[in-house]
Amino acid sequence: AAFATLYECLLTVSKLLAPAMPFLSDALYRDLVSVDSSAPASVHLADWPATHSWRVDEKLNSDMRVVMKAASLGHAARAKANRKVRQPLSEAAFAAPSAADLAAIKAYADLLMDELNVKAINVLDKAETAVTYSLNPLPKQLGQKHGSKFPAIRKAVLAGDQSAFAHALLGGQSVEVKVNGETITVLPDEVEVRQNAKGGYTVADEGGYLAALKVELTDDLIKEGLAREVVRRIQDLRKSAGLDVADRITVRFAASPKLSEAITSFTDYIKSETLCVDLASGELQNAASVEDKFDGETLKVMLAKK
Repeated sequence: AAFATLYECLLTVSKLLAPAMPFLSDALYRDLVSVDSSAPASVHLADWPATHSWRVDEKLNSDMRVVMKAASLGHAARAKANRKVRQPLSEAAFAAPSAADLAAIKAYADLLMDELNVKAINVLDKAETAVTYSLNPLPKQLGQKHGSKFPAIRKAVLAGDQSAFAHALLGGQSVEVKVNGETITVLPDEVEVRQNAKGGYTVADEGGYLAALKVELTDDLIKEGLAREVVRRIQDLRKSAGLDVADRITVRFAASPKLSEAITSFTDYIKSETLCVDLASGELQNAASVEDKFDGETLKVMLAKK
């Protein structure tokens, strides 16, 4: 299905490009339709792409927007904690403005697990499960606007529902407070909203959506992260050695103790990811090799085509 979708997209793009880029579009088109004897010989002889409204799945589009938002916030939370994407984490949890959004996150949990490299996806009934909020009314903005009323406004903001105010302000909405019987409207840029992640979490939020990643690392997670780093270096070495993507390889390595333990624990994973049929500690003659240091570990990898 993925290849068929890609083919359809490229074929349509070649037709859309035809008026502006006639030669490039025709070359692309001819390559694509070489497997279809019934297709016109040139993109300039093909029909202009037509809209097929029946193909549009509005619910799928809506769900994908939610999933993309969740993934984006998940990556932002990772960046806050300085955790590389190759380092697996135990959990990502999400809060969203509606039950439909949470249902989309549940339905496409596998996609999010793969994208964010986490072991589990959970949804939060409310963001406060992973984060608390505190508000800081800004004297420069509110003081200039309201003058001597600022201390009373500040007191009213801090006395209000911090969580409800925070959600409204983060969503770009104003909040109202009562000061001496007068209703004062406080704008989002007049209050600093501070997020305080609960133990073990790092969070990112925007417009009512929140991602909370549990960033505490167990020994198993650390080992898996190191194994992924090894896979990357073997793949880079395969490429620099000029091997075909389908070539099987033999690999030998020399590594620091902790890294060697990780390689041993995840031998099957490393072999399957790199098309390696023989992975062991030791030396390999007449082999491509690379040496590297990362995460406080040292590694030498040697590989040869099987």
